[in-house]
Amino acid sequence: MISYPRSSEYYIKNITLLFLLIIAFFIRIIGATYTGMPHYTIDSQNYIQQAQTLKNGGYNNYFPNGYPLIILIVSMLFPLLHGLLWLNIILSLFTIIFVYLIAEKLSGNIYIGLFSSAVLVFYPTQVNYVHFILTEVPVTFFLALAVYLYQKEKLIYSGLALGFAIIIRTTLIFVPFLFFIYLYYNHRRREGLIWLTSFLIIPLLLMLYGYLVSGNFTLGRNFTHNLYITIHQPYKLSYTKIHGIESYFSYMISSPVHFLTDRIHSIWNLWGFLPSTADGFRTGIIYKVYIALRFPLLILAIYGYIKSDSKRIPLLLILPAISITLIHTIFFSNTRFTLPAEPMLIILAVMGISKFITSKLGLRSDIK
Repeated sequence: MISYPRSSEYYIKNITLLFLLIIAFFIRIIGATYTGMPHYTIDSQNYIQQAQTLKNGGYNNYFPNGYPLIILIVSMLFPLLHGLLWLNIILSLFTIIFVYLIAEKLSGNIYIGLFSSAVLVFYPTQVNYVHFILTEVPVTFFLALAVYLYQKEKLIYSGLALGFAIIIRTTLIFVPFLFFIYLYYNHRRREGLIWLTSFLIIPLLLMLYGYLVSGNFTLGRNFTHNLYITIHQPYKLSYTKIHGIESYFSYMISSPVHFLTDRIHSIWNLWGFLPSTADGFRTGIIYKVYIALRFPLLILAIYGYIKSDSKRIPLLLILPAISITLIHTIFFSNTRFTLPAEPMLIILAVMGISKFITSKLGLRSDIK
């Protein structure tokens, strides 16, 4: 590898990162506006309706209200569709920056940081979902921000950022608690308590507001509906969580083969090669191949995690994938659910590749 003076290395880093961000900007503008892909799904309409309810002083708690709150703020400042699309583009660009910063600090190598961000610039799902009015891009941004701030030892701000991520997408709920357990048993109890307490502030504030307005102390009430979707049974608004859990276990006991098959299918749809569906993409084998990139990405990320000398930040990077997998193995899944975990997995995968190459060539690796 060519050795550059420190000043030259700094110059190369900034120019390359700026070049990548310019490319990412234009790719995402094209992806958001000129592909002919739809901007709205059924979920999009529900989020917009919940935002309208918030605007009117109410609190519709079917979906978590994190993304409806973002929609409400954007709608007060800009035309709704254009404002949300531009927000997706901007947040996606900042996610690329955070990925670079996390990877560079973790590895001690600007080239690993640049390569990680370059992969994210072109990664198909990260480009594709910019054109959707959905939670994918905002939750990915807040998750990357939380990891970056934690790495900078800004524990309170990191916890708050993760709190914002959770009120957008509750399937990340295992991340703070599993990481707190890790910190607790690795003699970082004070650090873990500060971080976890900071995380709880945002969800609890939103739940308290919901309780004051609607009488329901909850982030969202789609848990029961999702249970009935998972077991292929009709759902009624009168059903409670207890009804849903009882029906879920009844289905598991009465139809164990179908239940197990469904769970395997759910995992495959999250991470498997050539998934049965390619949600958010046009139909066709080429689009399923794009989606299938997450299969080797996951394998390489696991390898990168195993080969990491320090496990603290790498564990925080892989926990979103673990949380999403745990939740959606219990429930149903589709291919877009893994999107928030992908930037974190890209960092681990690039580090794993670097570790493998340096070990084969007998070179020194700075990866922590």
